[in-house]
Parts: sequence; C-alpha cells; structure tokens
Amino acid sequence: MKIDRQPIFLRIHGDNIIECERGLHLIADSFSATVRRLLSPPYMPHYEIVDNEIALFRVELLAGHGRWGVNIQDIFQSHGAPLREATDAVITRILDQDNSEEILLAVEFSSALPAGNNAWQRNGRALACAVAGVPYLYFTEVGGVELGKNRVVKAPRFPNPIVPFSYLTASETYGVLCLPVYAPSPSSSEDIYAQFSQAIGVEDVKQVVRYVIENNLSHQSYEILAHKAMMMVKILADTRKRVDTLRGDEWSDFLKLETDSQKADWLAQKHKGWRKKRAGKVKTTDTFQSLVELFDLVQSISVGASDIPICLIPQIERLGFANKISDLYGNLIDPHFIKWLASDSPLVVVWITGFKPRGDDSRPDRGLVPLARMIFGDKIEILSIVSGPAKPAMWALLQEDAQQLARQNGLWEAIIHLSNGVLVDSPTLANGPLTLLLTPVRKQNQHTIRFPMASSVTNFSEHDVDSVIHLLFSTNMEMEIFEAMCNPPGGDWSGLSMMNFQSGSEIRWTSLPRVSAVGGKRPDHVIQFGSESEDFTLLAIESKDIPSKIADNLGPRLTTYIEQLSKMPPITVRKSASDWQLWQNDELAMTSPDIISGGAFCWTKESDLTLYLKKCEFDVVMAIEFDSIEQSALLHLLLRPAAEFLLPKIYSLAQRFGGRLKIQVH
Repeated sequence: MKIDRQPIFLRIHGDNIIECERGLHLIADSFSATVRRLLSPPYMPHYEIVDNEIALFRVELLAGHGRWGVNIQDIFQSHGAPLREATDAVITRILDQDNSEEILLAVEFSSALPAGNNAWQRNGRALACAVAGVPYLYFTEVGGVELGKNRVVKAPRFPNPIVPFSYLTASETYGVLCLPVYAPSPSSSEDIYAQFSQAIGVEDVKQVVRYVIENNLSHQSYEILAHKAMMMVKILADTRKRVDTLRGDEWSDFLKLETDSQKADWLAQKHKGWRKKRAGKVKTTDTFQSLVELFDLVQSISVGASDIPICLIPQIERLGFANKISDLYGNLIDPHFIKWLASDSPLVVVWITGFKPRGDDSRPDRGLVPLARMIFGDKIEILSIVSGPAKPAMWALLQEDAQQLARQNGLWEAIIHLSNGVLVDSPTLANGPLTLLLTPVRKQNQHTIRFPMASSVTNFSEHDVDSVIHLLFSTNMEMEIFEAMCNPPGGDWSGLSMMNFQSGSEIRWTSLPRVSAVGGKRPDHVIQFGSESEDFTLLAIESKDIPSKIADNLGPRLTTYIEQLSKMPPITVRKSASDWQLWQNDELAMTSPDIISGGAFCWTKESDLTLYLKKCEFDVVMAIEFDSIEQSALLHLLLRPAAEFLLPKIYSLAQRFGGRLKIQVH
C-alpha cells in the first residue's frame, strides 16, 4: 500500500469499548503496525496506527451502538438487511468531502463455547451483513472445554460443521465476504491445537483485512481464508463419533451447487434420513408429538447434519406431507396453508422451540432460520414450526399484527422475515394450531453504504463509565496494575485472569457464571494491584449509568464471587511469552488475595457518594462527571480506609489523559 504522510481517518462503531479496541488492534496487527493513544475525550478515545513513525491511520472509537446520532441497525436494514442486527464492531472510513462515513467491514468477536444451539446464535448477524453487502468476519475459538460441577473440566466441545459451512455458502450465494476465523481456545489442549492447526486463520485474515481497508477486496483475496473455513468443516465432521453429517469432499461438492433446487436434489440423492430429537425439558402438545412422528413417515432428509433442528422435504414428498398435516389437524388448519404445503418444490423445515418453560425467549434459536437461509439462499421455501410455551399475549399479537411482533422481538423478526410459512403448535396457544403465510423480503444491496457522520457528542451512559474505567486501569505492568476482567454491556464474560507480577505468568478462569453458588455476583470490572511482596489486591467493580440501579448490599456479593472463584483451580495458564496451556494440577494457583469492592456510575450529586458507599457496602465509589463541551471528565471519589491505597495510583494513571480526566476526592 502506498502511504503518504496524511493518515486515513477511520471510525469503529462498537457494541462496547472492548469490541472497539479489538477492532482497533485487528487493523494495527493487519498492517504490522502499533497503536498510539492521542489526547482525546475519555469517552471517545482517538488513536493513531503507526508504522516506522508514520501515521497510517487515525481511528476514533465510538462505544455503544445507537448513541452517536446514527443507528447501524437501521442503516443495515435500509440497505436490505432482513434483521435488526448490529455486529460487535463496524469499521468505517470518514469521507471529508461530504462529511459522511463509508462502511468497510463488520466484525463479530466471540469467546463463548460454540457448542449446541449457541453455535448458530450469531448467524442472524452474518446474514444481515451478507444481504446488506457488508464484508463480515466472525472471530471465534475452537477447542474450548465444557465445565462440570465445581468447575471441573469435562471435555472439549465443538460446533456442528454445518455452522461454519453456512458461512461458506453465504459467501457464495451473496457474493460477499462472510467467513469465520478460528483461533485456538486458551483452554484447548496441545492435541486439539495440533488437530485443528490447518484450519486456524488468525494469520491469514490479516491480509484480508488489509484488502478491505485498502478497498481492494475481491473473491480471490479471501480464497485462503475460505479454504481454512472448509478445512474446519471437514475436521469437525471427521472427528464426530457418529457419521451424522456429510464427510470429506461431500462438503466441497455441496458448496459447488449454485441453486436451491440443485442443493435439494443432491441432498435427496444422499438418502441421509433425519429424525427430530425428543426434548423433555419443555412441555408440548399431543398434536405436536404426533407431528414429530409424522416426519418419521415422510422422507425427511438431513440438510448435511442430522442432529440439528432443520430438515428437508423433497419436492416429490410435499403433496403427501400436506395431506398428512391436513389429516392431523383437520379443519383447525387453514386450507390455504395446506395448499401452500402441497406446492411443487422442495421445502426446508426449521424446528424452533423458541421459548423456555417460563415463556422467556431462547436467544440462540433466533439463529436457526438465518442458518437455513445461509445454506440454501433466498429462493427456497422455508416452513418454521414453533412449539415452545410463549406467553399467550405473544400469540395474540402474532395473529393481530405479525410485523409489530417482529419489530418488538428478535426471534420473531427472524421467523417472520425469513420464513414462507409458520406453523405454531404450543401448549400455551388456545384453540391451536396457528398458521401464517408470508413473503420474505428479498432485496440484496450491491452498493457501498454511506451515511452522515456520527456526532462526537452522546448521551452519557454506562458505556462511558466503562470506557473511563477501562482506559484508566488498562494493564500497566510497570505499576503492577492488571485489568483482570472488563465486562461492559454486550460483553461475553469469557473469563477472568490474574497475573503473577514476579514471573510474568497469567492464569485464567473461563466460562464464568453470572452468580456463584453462595450468592456472589459477577463484577463488571476486576482490577489487580500488585505490592512489594507477592501479595496483591483485587478491586471488583459494578458499573451502571445511575446509582439507583445498583442493588443494596452488593459489595460483599462482588467480593464473595471473586473469593469463591479464586479458591478453585484455574482452567488455563500462559507463561511469559508462551502459548496458553491447560492447568494440569489441583493446587491453587495463587495465595488468597485481598478483595475490595467498588461502584461506578455517572455523576448525580455529592450526597449520592455517601449514600451508595453505605447502602451498597462498597469500599469505594466512583462517580464520573462528563463534559461534552470541554470533552473531558471529572472522576469523583469517596473511599473507605481499605481503598485509600488506590489514590496515588489513580492520580498517576490519570496523567495519561493529558488533563482530560481530573480527580476530585470527597
């Protein structure tokens, strides 16, 4: 890339400050450059990406979607995206000539265990980007371990190979970059790493990101990354104990098929049958049980993986299938719906429980219909069968105004906007079943997306509180300060680390529960402070936009959570300048730390400092007063004696803000 001395101006619109920073470092690593923070507002930090003292890029981080005078979800939908989805980070280029931003790349980061229905939870975001014509990369991990009772390692868990395969088919169908990028999980073993090494794409993706930023992206420029994704598909399939998916070159052959009818015919010729798993956790109706048995009678076909809740009814079977549905439900079902079921074309059927026993949404299920669309494209007909116990008011709204329900609920948005037909048979639906015939929206965007520049002024919220805490306490090894965890809104709670300042080794606990068995509550931030000895102190912080949202007596619950976690062996360890390895013994990794608690929120009034220090039993409260005119912030502090050691450290750390973060102690 030919670089003059004028840096390119970029912005990163992120779900939170952590996702923004991940996007920042992705760009820097892709150009083999370094990141340098500039004097800037603490709630909207600016950086330079520098190579040999030449500033390649100037980057502004805007944490929190929808807070800066633009709504990325609305922008995507106005350009054809069928779903209201915003990815973890959206990278844009600022166009000075018309004060606009041009979308370059959407990125999703996940350290969650990609197993079971969690594996397809993010397919909706991938599909939304593909249809909107936005290049999309999904960074995830492979080889992570599942934890059993008392956080004992059980076994590694893996996604179904159909999930990464769906990204490959989406890339082909929509003609846009839409690929997963796999990295080894910190908790993966050496054997797992060796097994999947050919599919690891963290180095190959750097070239792809460069092409995107340079506006030189073409299909050929991400062929290597696509090959890595296909390798992942084949390895995942070949390591399954049962032959319940396609294997080997069958995946490559499937990917070469261009039309939905070609795919359906090819799958039918494979004669791989499909049967629905019986799940006993959620109550269902007698007719739904009969419906499941009915699918055993027709020739329902696996779509490439037989243990996912998606199957295919071949074209030749649809008339018989429609007749069996009519026999089952009789005059309770709309004859127009039966006529549609009997259409002369293949039918993909998506089975959606959708709701937990108490009627709450099952969030991962919103990715099922997008998964089917990513595999087969826009033209194939999809029937969504919904069986979970939604609340009766939801069924009423579905009948009265399906589009209104879609606007209110992400699961229903995916079902309504991507299905051709819906059949509901639920124990909470009176006088069931309920059927809908729909026309999915098909409007793929072929043009670059531009929008008016986002404002640099926002309504201050928890996002800004988290940004200041993160920027203030981000790892400073010279001062023996380590950010053990940062979990802002939209975070993935992927783990908590602690540092041995003497040896430089880092230990990590993964798959953190929200609450512990003894009533502890997971903090939003954990900061580790070293001392002259091997002892250290942990500060566990709860952050909110306003103090009234913080629960009474929360401080002891935060410290209890960390105390209980530190009494259990970590999952993985990384020695200085080495790779992660599984923790191999039952001994505790460190001596018991001192733990103090704190609360952080936007400034309200001075009396609230004393009130919430006492009410929540914190050791320190931090109230941040933001000034959009001066583009600065004032950090108000009230501390108990146990936290007074923080003061000189905070004063020193605040110097890095160049006067944009001032301190006032009460």
